Amino acid sequence: MSPSSYDPVDSIDPFFNPRNVALVGASSDYRKLGNSILMNLLASEIKVYPVTRSRDYILGVKAYPRLSDLPEPVDLVIIAVGAKYCPNLMSEVRDAGSKSAVIISGGFSETGKAGVELERALTESAKEAGVRFIGPNCVGVSNSRLFNGTFTMMPERGNIAFISQSGALGGMLIYTTREKRIGISKFASIGNAADVSFVEILEYFTKDSRSNVIAVHVEGVENGRAFYESLSYAAKKKPVVILKGGRSEVGGRATLSHTGSLAGSTQVFDGMVRQTGCVTAPTLDTLLEIGKLFDYQPLPTGRNIGIISNTGGAGVLATDSASELGLRIPILSDSTRKELRQVLSPMASVNNPIDVVASGGRRDYRITTELLLKDPNIDMLLVVCAVPTFAGMTQTEHAAGTLEGVRIAETDKPVLGVWLAGDVGKPGKDLLEMNRIPCYNDPYTAALCMSRVADYVDFRKRHHL
Repeated sequence: MSPSSYDPVDSIDPFFNPRNVALVGASSDYRKLGNSILMNLLASEIKVYPVTRSRDYILGVKAYPRLSDLPEPVDLVIIAVGAKYCPNLMSEVRDAGSKSAVIISGGFSETGKAGVELERALTESAKEAGVRFIGPNCVGVSNSRLFNGTFTMMPERGNIAFISQSGALGGMLIYTTREKRIGISKFASIGNAADVSFVEILEYFTKDSRSNVIAVHVEGVENGRAFYESLSYAAKKKPVVILKGGRSEVGGRATLSHTGSLAGSTQVFDGMVRQTGCVTAPTLDTLLEIGKLFDYQPLPTGRNIGIISNTGGAGVLATDSASELGLRIPILSDSTRKELRQVLSPMASVNNPIDVVASGGRRDYRITTELLLKDPNIDMLLVVCAVPTFAGMTQTEHAAGTLEGVRIAETDKPVLGVWLAGDVGKPGKDLLEMNRIPCYNDPYTAALCMSRVADYVDFRKRHHL
């Protein structure tokens, strides 16, 4: 299906915007997934119908023995029962008024030959019933503004749509987003993707007005051409960040046993991603951090980066990382350097990277941030701080000075920080993050994120977007 001719909203939207949901396999046993999913659904903004034959009420909510017993048609059915029961449930899903199901259950193609046959039976049964399904062998789906149809936590509300082929890994990343205050709009764990594919979810998220960035974890893809076209279409609309699993030969074999998919050639995959205009993340942590930078800050106009630090060593590390990753460290304008000489300590370095020296505090960071953002040679700004615990300085004054400089400069250039010193630096880091300035623990991570954003900008320029 070509992205230009296929509109996924009608078939995919019920998975993310249901008015009511039935849960087959609802349980009062806290050790079962049907209990965790039900608790999440009951904390959502939708009607919930537990389906189980074991009791009349679960968690204080009336339960129903079968889908056919529900008092009204439902938009979505979530299934968490043994794999062998799933094929026969598809006609019951359709009779309950739904054309959409999320199959949490494992035990299909990821388990071997018998599981492959069971998955084929499931797919055929769903097709006959006219039911689309996500999964099987997945964590579920969520819409942070409406409901949580997974057995993991609800993410912070935000603007990054997240697709994960691995269920548990996707669930763990949701926990990480909460720690890092990274907001997610919609989350889809697609598992074996026996019916609804990566391509359809990608195209849906591309057209979703609530999602400004798409983050993808992928291991193996069945239809490479459709995947390529979908990524190309998405990248022209919004940033897409991809983390690829199964890059090594051993990892590729593990992928087959995990989701039943073939990982494919890493070199071919990387080349494809570059052509589409999407950007890659080398690690789990950077998948989220690159996405956060895209979400929090405007796009730069070029690859020229200005660097501020109060420790020469960290400034050098940041410069090395930026240069290694293809960013440029330009010479500042004569007027910028002249003004910096007038306001900074005589010991300070006014060449890019700027070193305000250890005695530099709130005023130094405010003025230097403002001047570098106003400098025509600078497209983006990296502010590094080794938070001092001497000379009466506070843990937040350098962050406060940075924020003041950003506000005074009134530019649309992206700014990000690296706040060192662990727990001592955390209050300042939190202050920046609360004001949507991404802040990292290491100069290399910050430079990597900026380089990926710059790569995306280059792509947009090449395609006149």
